Amino acid sequence: MAAPRACIVGGGPAGLTQARVLASLGIEYTIFEAAEDFGGLWNHDNPASPIYPSAHLISSRDKSGFQDYPMPGDWADYPSAGHILRYIRDFAQARGLYAHARLGEGVEKAVPTEDGWEVTTTKGATERFRWLIAANGSNWKPFMPDWPGTGARSEPKNTIVRHSSTYKSVTEFAGKRVLVIGLGNSGVDIACDATHLADSVTVSVRRGYHVVPKMILGKPADVFRDDAPPLPLPLRRKFFEILLRFLVGDLSRYGMPKPDHRLLETHPLLSDPFVHHLRHGDIRITGDIAAINGGTVSFTSGEEDRFDDIIAATGFEWEIPYIDPALLPWDHGRLHPPLAIFPEQNNLFLLSFVETNGSSFSLFNEMAWIIGHAIHAGRDQPAEAEKLRTILKTTHFDSTGGLRMVASNRHVGYMDNAAYRKNLGRLRRMMGWPKTGRPQSPDAP
Repeated sequence: MAAPRACIVGGGPAGLTQARVLASLGIEYTIFEAAEDFGGLWNHDNPASPIYPSAHLISSRDKSGFQDYPMPGDWADYPSAGHILRYIRDFAQARGLYAHARLGEGVEKAVPTEDGWEVTTTKGATERFRWLIAANGSNWKPFMPDWPGTGARSEPKNTIVRHSSTYKSVTEFAGKRVLVIGLGNSGVDIACDATHLADSVTVSVRRGYHVVPKMILGKPADVFRDDAPPLPLPLRRKFFEILLRFLVGDLSRYGMPKPDHRLLETHPLLSDPFVHHLRHGDIRITGDIAAINGGTVSFTSGEEDRFDDIIAATGFEWEIPYIDPALLPWDHGRLHPPLAIFPEQNNLFLLSFVETNGSSFSLFNEMAWIIGHAIHAGRDQPAEAEKLRTILKTTHFDSTGGLRMVASNRHVGYMDNAAYRKNLGRLRRMMGWPKTGRPQSPDAP
């Protein structure tokens, strides 16, 4: 029989948030973290981490972080990767989470049983748990498109293409002609880094994007957004489109294609240095890839050029390698069960598999609180647990916020942050759960 305790897979912000919530509810748990210390993807000592030295939070300091544990007020508006790692570990120490962790021990396999899960770890141990919380994160398995000329993804032929997750230092680009493929936030950061030492920097894009400054009228962009008067989506979008015309201008003057979509219809692209380097000619924009043969790249425009280093900033595939994929609602490489939390499999919860236009870091607080109360109901209140199952089966939670995202795998199941938070609150009210997920006392672990 499974012990009434939870298995949390992952010691990053999501897993640690969940551990704090379970502790406040008196629910036993064990955190399994494959790396030697906490931090998740922010743990740059983990060879698999995609973090590079210049990485910073995309959401701002005051809109991110653990509940009841704010980041120091004297930190930058957008803290560095080093600060975030220290913050994560300080939180774990302050809340006593290290005592419940198995560091250097991941989960190899998790198989459902009649009343829970049988978990086999990377050290060969087998244990039974009542609940399993997948909090291993979504940015670990690099996605590499199969461009003509490169051969199969798993066996690239005669190519120098590498994924952005391999980038660790700007010195890698010294004296080179660099091509960055993709213009997500990592692609932008890496391209800007490369301008300092590379001979030339080119960025290949499939479409144009709306670039949002990290600071708007003296405030971090997300603070400015949240401080603005609430408006219906069409008016809010129009307001910010006009504002960006004044703050950023028309980037097509510098070779960027005009966006083929409205503002907010792709994941936000926040960068000030990128616009600076475009204006100064440090970064050249070119079109989509047609073929890659060694360092020679053909573009759909008919142009051809040669590069010394090609960085594919093409994102990540979601993966929960320890669970049979048939047990999960996969759709184009993404998971979108009810509220991004509740797959049909009993006693399984997802935390950290969410794509939104706001801070996922802070969103984990609310998601973990919902999971904690669902577990608490399953342990002590059968009628409440049945009520939750009925609500999830019969209620439609639309978290798009009216957004119609660009048709791409990344945007499958994409949610508007504010709409998603409202839906979490809606579920809380339907269940009659308390309004706050705060621990029982300021010192509670």
